[in-house]
Amino acid sequence: MNIEIANRQKALRWRSDVIRRTLEAALEAEGRDADLSVALVGNEEMAALNERFLGRSGPTDVLAFPYGDEGGLVSGEIVVNAELALRQAEGRGHSATDELLLYLVHGALHLLGYDDRAPAGRRRMRERERQVLSGLGRKVESRRPRGGEGSAGRG
Repeated sequence: MNIEIANRQKALRWRSDVIRRTLEAALEAEGRDADLSVALVGNEEMAALNERFLGRSGPTDVLAFPYGDEGGLVSGEIVVNAELALRQAEGRGHSATDELLLYLVHGALHLLGYDDRAPAGRRRMRERERQVLSGLGRKVESRRPRGGEGSAGRG
């Protein structure tokens, strides 16, 4: 599994080993290998990406850009809004790191083909998020609003 991480924000301190372990857990839960790029960004950059790729104004929490899926190898980029994670975590009773990890798992699931536009798909995705994060010893409850996330590959 190859995971490259680029930090383009200053709001949140993070650890690359925790990010890698979380993404590996999400992908291994689905029996998949991956070649991923991860970008940690702030509100301004995320708002620009959200407008450009999804036509939505304002920042969002996570965007997933699938590059392909050949021979079982998932390839893509996950962009997460660290600034929003910091703000959202305060009202949700967990750390900003846990909120960021939730966004990463959510993005990885989009790259794996999960779709949360319909209620059944949303429930399935939230359950898998809980399974992955609790398997890592993290108790993060997803209370993300519908439409609060996006996959550039799905619109």
